[in-house]
Amino acid sequence: MASNVDITASLSFFFLLLIGVFMDFINFVKDVGALEFTIPKEDLHLEFKTASWKLPQNIWETVSSFSNTDGGLIVLGVDEPQSHHYKIVGVDQPDDVIKELFNSNNNPTVINKPVIQDSDVKVAKFDGKTLIQIRILPAQFSDKPITYKDKTYMRSDDGDRLATHDQLKYLYAESQDQVDTRLLENFDWDSDLNLEDINDYRKKLEKVEDADSISKSDYELLTDIGVLRRDRRSSSKERKLTEGGLLFLVKFMSIMDRFPRFQLDYTRYAKDGDTDWVDRVSAGDMNYPEMNIYSFYNIVLPKITSNINDKYIQDEDLTRGSYVADLRSAAKEALVNCLMHAYYDGTIAIQIEDRPSYWEFTNPGDMRVSRESFLRGQKSEVRNSEIATLFRRIGISEKRASGGPRILRAASRNHLMEPEIEIDATNKITKIRIWKIDIRTKIDDEMVLDPTEKFIIDYAIQKSEFSFSQMFKDMNDKFGSNSTVRKRLNHLIDEKILISEGNGKSTVYKLEKTSEQEQVDKIMRLKNMEEKL
Repeated sequence: MASNVDITASLSFFFLLLIGVFMDFINFVKDVGALEFTIPKEDLHLEFKTASWKLPQNIWETVSSFSNTDGGLIVLGVDEPQSHHYKIVGVDQPDDVIKELFNSNNNPTVINKPVIQDSDVKVAKFDGKTLIQIRILPAQFSDKPITYKDKTYMRSDDGDRLATHDQLKYLYAESQDQVDTRLLENFDWDSDLNLEDINDYRKKLEKVEDADSISKSDYELLTDIGVLRRDRRSSSKERKLTEGGLLFLVKFMSIMDRFPRFQLDYTRYAKDGDTDWVDRVSAGDMNYPEMNIYSFYNIVLPKITSNINDKYIQDEDLTRGSYVADLRSAAKEALVNCLMHAYYDGTIAIQIEDRPSYWEFTNPGDMRVSRESFLRGQKSEVRNSEIATLFRRIGISEKRASGGPRILRAASRNHLMEPEIEIDATNKITKIRIWKIDIRTKIDDEMVLDPTEKFIIDYAIQKSEFSFSQMFKDMNDKFGSNSTVRKRLNHLIDEKILISEGNGKSTVYKLEKTSEQEQVDKIMRLKNMEEKL
């Protein structure tokens, strides 16, 4: 019998194949089918280049940009005689080109770190023409920036651009494991500290750790929790303020001296489409002149979690008893995640939108792990370890990567719209949207549903698939005749809300799902399998 380790390893490999983490090579016979084509076209993740007998030197600009952004595929042997009109011309000397590719890949005067493996290169044939496909995976944050002749490139739309000053600063900052533990010069912790927040933190710490925090001086407490640390580069025993401590417990204007773009915003809207907010919390305005990360969290969390209306209770066994508790847990995890993983030298504010149907959490900085790793809780790569530790000391966050699974579980258990994660790899921005509504509620907002259609959709949400006869039986004659119900069912199929599979009595019905929804389902199934192991 296979060991748990073997089974888990097999599951992890199966999962990678399932969700397509590996960037797919193009099947030119199946997906293109002609020497001249317009689709697929060059974009953020695809680049075509000619290479008759020699490797084009500008390939390394693309290798650098893909590595520093979101990865991509380079195809050699394709010309672009007109804008977005492509022609397969082939590679005449593929062996020589591949040899040159790997020689340069391992030459630090060309590219500073090798990024291409044997498995990343595929030779393909189409209509007598030879094509070379090169897959470039995004580099690990600790390996960035990937440079070509000491120049750093970023991918934007369908082109390679020299990195801007802010992008370079971000990449170099990301190469460090401990971003917010750097020590600050010329900050007087005793005058810069927000005393109200440190006293509140002290009380929470004493409850959680059952320690005598009350009797400690501010200096002793800040040293104990790591906000003040000794500078080991100096013979002096002087302790200095960490960047994370500054962001977490110091006054707003003092934070601005180090992080001039520091901004935290929470806005609540009465309707999904509104542009005018009904409630706002903004760091540094007249209502919150001394706001830092800790006070923002304490003010915003109650606003988020109190704005959940338990109005999605359904008939009979279609109830959601865990809805409010699950949504509160998901919102808390997303808020903490947003604050712990933000890049505070970024060009945008941390923004939290609270709308009737969803929350949206936006923070500068892309994820240090993949979307799938985040949702599975596979591993955690915290950008701001000091901030994470300060949250963890008072029981607000956990060391293990539990936030993503809780967000996913809240959606799965309550049949809500799947959480959406959008990562702008070029501008280094992460957005997480958590829906408060299920598919039926969203459909109800977009089209007029009669009571029969509402029941059918609710039924489909609860069942992975169902037969018409079983559903009609469960209706208990509440929605009219067999033909009336079938008419409403067919209407939902015509509207592409439901799909049918099979024929005759073996026909089953299920919700039509997007590729993103199917991917989340696969992640949830694998997560359940791992937990059973």
